[in-house]
Amino acid sequence: MKVQSPSEFGTGVGTLLKITLAPTIWAFHFVICYALTAVWCTKLTAQGDTFTLQIWLIGVTFAALAGIALCGVVGRRAWHRGGYGEDGYTPGLGDTESRQRFLGHASVLLSVVSFIGVIFVILPVLLIGSCA
Repeated sequence: MKVQSPSEFGTGVGTLLKITLAPTIWAFHFVICYALTAVWCTKLTAQGDTFTLQIWLIGVTFAALAGIALCGVVGRRAWHRGGYGEDGYTPGLGDTESRQRFLGHASVLLSVVSFIGVIFVILPVLLIGSCA
């Protein structure tokens, strides 16, 4: 049996980072939104200004959505790199290109889920008008 070197798998730190970056952005967005809202409503609510909080959270949300969209674009490029059936060659299951396509596809799907998750996190902040 032939022993494969770790470089043959094509799943280095950079590739795995591309897959996990969108859910990580979603997680940080979640923590920032809920922590900032909790601190704002307990410590700074004497001013009664939730509009400023909403503006800050909308800014954080747009930054998170832009980062997740960028992750999706990079994953889509990896997914569609090359093509099946060119010159009569169809890559097999153990092919490095097939593996990269799969990881790109997984990255795109995780980006879509993370994008939807960020929108669901920000909805309560936008729909509820006060801290009470």
